[in-house]
Amino acid sequence: MMTTPGAEKDIAERSQQTLQDEMSDVRRLIDELDEELVVLLAKRQRQIERAARIKPALGVPANVPERVDEVLAHVLGVARREALSVEVALNLWRALVDWSISYEERLMGDRAPKSDSQTSSEGGESA
Repeated sequence: MMTTPGAEKDIAERSQQTLQDEMSDVRRLIDELDEELVVLLAKRQRQIERAARIKPALGVPANVPERVDEVLAHVLGVARREALSVEVALNLWRALVDWSISYEERLMGDRAPKSDSQTSSEGGESA
């Protein structure tokens, strides 16, 4: 089948438009997922705030290394199940857990019991 130069250009442009439409769809879905992630992270933050209110009465410090290990092991298991890069999951959750410990400590203030290994930067509690 022979096509004219104009027809070939039309086919190439249509293909480019299809790719542009698909890219727009990808971006829209990423934006929606980002919004869902922010909503979930806000819910998680509220639980950290609850923990910061409860822990002082229990004599529990913000940083509980055993709990950090549990959280990371759980997340890595879910990451494997969902085919999420374990490296991505570990990096994100280490940062999230470190931030959570720091946030809990700030919220607890003087009421914060001290842990044996008062080293928030090496690992963290996430409630």
